[in-house]
Amino acid sequence: MSRVTTSFNQNHERVGSWFLGPKAENLDHFARLFHIVVEDMKKGRLNFGPDDSVSINNDIRTSEAFMQSMGETEALVGALSSFMADHNVPFYSPRYMAHMSYENTLSAVIGYMLGLFYNQNNVAVEASPLTTLIEAEVGQQLCEMLGYKRRARDSDWNPDDKHSKDDEPFGWGHITCDGSVANLESMWVARNLKFYALSLRDAMTEERTISQDGKLVKIPPPLAFAYDTFMVQPCVGAAKLFKNCSTWELVNLKPHTVLSLPEELMEQFGVSNDFLEGALNPYSVQTVGKDAFIQKYNLPQPAYFVSRTKHYSWPKGAAVSGIGSENLIDVDVDLCARMDSERLKQLLDTCLEEKRPVYCVVGIMGSTEHGAVDPLSEILRLKYAYEEKGLSFMVHADAAWGGYFASMMRPIAQPKTGDPNNQYVGTIPLSAYTNEQMNMMRLADSITIDPHKSGYVPYPAGGLCYRDERYRYLVTWTSPYLDGQQGGVESIGVYGLEGSKPGASSVATFMTNETIGLPPHKNGYHILLGEAVYTACRMYCHWVTMDTGLDGIMTVPLQMLPAEKEGGDVEGQKEIIRATILNRPNLELVEDQAAYSLLCELGSDLMINTFACNFRIGQDLNTDVEEANYLNRRLYEKFSILKPSDNMHERDLIIMATSLSQDSYGACLKHWKTRLGLQGEEDLYVLANVCMSPFPTAGNFINELAESFQEAAQEISADCRWRATVSQDRHTFLLRGSNPAYLVYLPMLQAANAQKQAIVQVQLPHDIRARATTDDSTKFYTLTTTDTVTLDSILRDGASFYASLNEGYPAVGQTGTQEAVLVSDVKVVQDNPLDRKHLLADYPTNMPFYLYGTPQQAHLEHLLLRAPNVQISASDVQLDFGSSQSAVEERLGSGLIVVMKDVLEYAMQPFTSSNRPKIFEPQSLPHTFPVEVYEVAVGGIHGRDLSAMLGQKVADGHVTVTTPVYIDYDCLNADPTDPTIDGPHTIMKRFILEKARLWDSYQRKMATRREWRHAFFDHLKHGTKRGDSHHGGRHS
Repeated sequence: MSRVTTSFNQNHERVGSWFLGPKAENLDHFARLFHIVVEDMKKGRLNFGPDDSVSINNDIRTSEAFMQSMGETEALVGALSSFMADHNVPFYSPRYMAHMSYENTLSAVIGYMLGLFYNQNNVAVEASPLTTLIEAEVGQQLCEMLGYKRRARDSDWNPDDKHSKDDEPFGWGHITCDGSVANLESMWVARNLKFYALSLRDAMTEERTISQDGKLVKIPPPLAFAYDTFMVQPCVGAAKLFKNCSTWELVNLKPHTVLSLPEELMEQFGVSNDFLEGALNPYSVQTVGKDAFIQKYNLPQPAYFVSRTKHYSWPKGAAVSGIGSENLIDVDVDLCARMDSERLKQLLDTCLEEKRPVYCVVGIMGSTEHGAVDPLSEILRLKYAYEEKGLSFMVHADAAWGGYFASMMRPIAQPKTGDPNNQYVGTIPLSAYTNEQMNMMRLADSITIDPHKSGYVPYPAGGLCYRDERYRYLVTWTSPYLDGQQGGVESIGVYGLEGSKPGASSVATFMTNETIGLPPHKNGYHILLGEAVYTACRMYCHWVTMDTGLDGIMTVPLQMLPAEKEGGDVEGQKEIIRATILNRPNLELVEDQAAYSLLCELGSDLMINTFACNFRIGQDLNTDVEEANYLNRRLYEKFSILKPSDNMHERDLIIMATSLSQDSYGACLKHWKTRLGLQGEEDLYVLANVCMSPFPTAGNFINELAESFQEAAQEISADCRWRATVSQDRHTFLLRGSNPAYLVYLPMLQAANAQKQAIVQVQLPHDIRARATTDDSTKFYTLTTTDTVTLDSILRDGASFYASLNEGYPAVGQTGTQEAVLVSDVKVVQDNPLDRKHLLADYPTNMPFYLYGTPQQAHLEHLLLRAPNVQISASDVQLDFGSSQSAVEERLGSGLIVVMKDVLEYAMQPFTSSNRPKIFEPQSLPHTFPVEVYEVAVGGIHGRDLSAMLGQKVADGHVTVTTPVYIDYDCLNADPTDPTIDGPHTIMKRFILEKARLWDSYQRKMATRREWRHAFFDHLKHGTKRGDSHHGGRHS
């Protein structure tokens, strides 16, 4: 055995024993533990039926068929294992800071394997007597950590023992497959609780009609005997007869009162549990549905409140449970992305005024996208306040992410000794605010907690805990008491949503809870998570101070600095962070009281750093939200693994990204955009890092990660500056008509060089016009400037320039025909900007076109009013406006706006390769469209509303499109700075169509899917020799 040493860094050294390690440093220990599991599994099989004959004897094991099959298995394992080793997401690395995933603890992996070998199904106790017992214990462990009262591990379970000695209800919890199912189960409970008293009233007063022997038979209400004398405690006032309670009072009984109703009936009338269950079943909400009560008792649909930062499982749960997603009401968030308790109070006031019942208020204890903790203390204060007003509801804490952080509700001692090698890893306690909310979870009615998130347990291992164990009886289909269950072990599978469930998840959770330690253990999860929070805070310091100045980049976290919250010197505080925190050794930093105190105030509530980048053009910050989104999207692609060609060994850092909706985040997002220097109502694409690893800060490795990010951001920002800056380039026009000739500009929505929708009338040499005239209507011709120029220099009356003629698009890098064609006598017909500030927020209701030309040759050009879009250009259209024909024709020279009455653009957009504008494609032509025609309003075709662009109405009539139409959504929407395109930037690269098409998310997804399929199945087909395919890694 190796020599055992002790040092000042014992906490971190203990953490090192909990994982296999980024470089598989603890593989020898893992192998030894796995060997124990395998050997015991072997012994167990040998000891069961020791006299039984061997089923797989040596003759079978040495047979050709056996050896061939085993060889095939080994080959597949080898191929699959090598592919996964090269292409998996490296959760185990300190460089991985993306999703709420990290390497599972060593004990959890061994525990899962241990449970897996025995294939226990916790749906029924007879299929899992031991793992069911373990799951019950895990539920009690989680309850205790969260602040609920647990039953002693060594005590017998007594169904008559409802409360502890201090009159607190006993908690109860169980493992679910994930947090989404736990949230759904909590909604199921809240719904059943809300209508339980009405079910009871119906069971006392309503007779039922059933079919018996072919006849209709009336069954009297089974609980009628209790109706006249049964007493109940309303939410407000003294106890009263149940029959005298109003409907409002019955749907607002306190949760504890509802849970006690069965016991009160048993005590007052001596009914058995089995009788009560059978009596209530035909009347329960689970049998008749909630809408039966809504209609019968003339109730409005009850409300369910949750923060706008909610996980997507909440609207799903509302839909599945029948509550309805429209009754799941979003509560606005404050500037820290936490639920606004004042807004919640207003909503509850409205419910009270309108007599609208409330199922539940959900407090999110660590939001998925930014780690924000809702003010649970305020939510509970409102709960108790409104109970005094007669409005009662449950409070649920969605602590899928934050649950295990309850282990940190204690101060953590810091060492005071030297660290010459900078190997000490610091810890940070919860902030005072977060600590208060964690302490309040003990008063929530139910809590979602995911061991497979901050518990570092393998998937699937979600969890749900109840403050009062009786809540689980609301979601069971069998008797809630033991009644003959084997050996006194409760069958957990009868509760909740799931059927079959792996006992392995419970064993894994139990193993890690025991080996690492939950409160009151002194050196457990709070040390591990404390080190992870320390990592997050140090990473936050890099994000909040990253600013490279002139022509550079700036990062701004969602969470503000203390000085920013208090209206203080923000830049001064950033300088303090740079001077006293960024490059300090961990121990030195922890021992600097002022610096460490400041560090403890920084970052998010629960170690998710959500941040966004912006870039500068010179000294000025970019103001366009979409251009900032582009920068952040490119950074995500740089620091993520999305395709097989994304070599994980070349990723210095791995982070995650998300898009925050302006509608959902309101003032919070608007304020963040202002801090970033951005203007606009668009959604914001943001980045985030989740610091679950305790290892990045050792040796100041975290500085290397931040420097890699900054270097990449600076490089990508050069592309952003090119996109946002007008420079000289070669420009391409679509040729329309012959006498006169018109050029329709081919714009790009993602390049400032080409953000124009323009039409010009020009003079062309006769031979060029003749060459571009053809009977083949499927062809189109383009003219591309031979020189690089700015678009404005040629979009002016009287201008001239030289261009090359091409059939179709120009070849990138070539000039088309040999001679340069003189384009002269330019007359601008339309010149409309397509930069973001001139585009609409929404697609127009009906599709508008620009109508121009002559009575002999009239043309249509689709107005581009929002991005992304489609360019639709129709030549030689036929006009039919009856008596108004001349009024239309005489205005063609100056141009008109045509609105197609039957083409609903808002419902059809965005057009992509998978959603084509088929009505304009050849198979649909000719086609006649009913239209309205308007003059162009003063000010031209740009603004924020189509109606403002329409001048006086000229006519109603029809336009017939007969020839094939030029349709493009690839070049128009292409990314001119796509990193897969080599060479200097130019808008000409949009004509590399296989790259241009990748602007379309559908095409990107399909291309990525094809790449994964080809890489994987080719690898399986051709095989790989062990060790041949692995790339050399870097030391980290």
